[in-house]
Amino acid sequence: MQDRREQDPLEAARGWGAASRNALSFAFMIDLESIRRQLDLERRTPAQEGQVLEASPHISRIRSADGSHHMISFSALSNDTADAVVAEQVAHYRALGTEVEWKVYGYDSPADLLERLERHGFEIGPRETVLVLDLHNRPNWIDEPSAHQVRVVKNAHQVDLYRRAAEEIFEKSYEFTADELLSGIRKGSTQHRGYMVIDGNIAVSIGRLYTHPESAFGGLYGGGTLEQHRGRGRYRATVAARARDAARFGARYLIVDALPTSRPILERLGFVRLTDTWPCILKP
Repeated sequence: MQDRREQDPLEAARGWGAASRNALSFAFMIDLESIRRQLDLERRTPAQEGQVLEASPHISRIRSADGSHHMISFSALSNDTADAVVAEQVAHYRALGTEVEWKVYGYDSPADLLERLERHGFEIGPRETVLVLDLHNRPNWIDEPSAHQVRVVKNAHQVDLYRRAAEEIFEKSYEFTADELLSGIRKGSTQHRGYMVIDGNIAVSIGRLYTHPESAFGGLYGGGTLEQHRGRGRYRATVAARARDAARFGARYLIVDALPTSRPILERLGFVRLTDTWPCILKP
């Protein structure tokens, strides 16, 4: 059984040792409850380019325009309605014959939502920590000069470099992401951008940024560095470059679902824990 108890971010920060001083100071400056409300609003409203949103009183469903990827991004369920709504979604996606991810947040109701999803056939993925950073009170490191030049992915050759690095770092196919990046470049869009640090003729550190003109958030995704190039500030440089662009595109906050490998780095940079999240997968 998964533990979804919401931990006070200040309580958590006090246990981080030396790294806590920076994160704790930002925790005092940030209104986490207001951010949660904004996140919930956006979980059921704006859709990124190339996505279709289907919203109902209980559920928000998102799918790619070509129907290849599906997600349940928001749910508002009670103890009385949860099982019936979950069963409806299972029937819907079984009829489509497609996989879907139900993204559960630590404060979603009912409290046993993960267990209910598991009983209906969903596979519960690893816990990730949702971290946020207020760009209106952004720390100095975002604008400090870096020894590493971060490049925005702007053409098909660079998309290929990005994909090769991503597949080596994360050990899975990045064909869909590469196609999304290339489509955005061809359309002249800035809503989904790739970033990378080059060493020689390969990308050694990468990351992506999602923004939306109606969103308060700049979403950090896919950040990672080749193992032999870690510990030299390249990951931090890609975060800083994305932070600057997110602010330029109008985002108030950075938000990221952090794995255990990146969470300590981001907390030392001033990111604050908002909640936890789990990817819950229903396979066809």
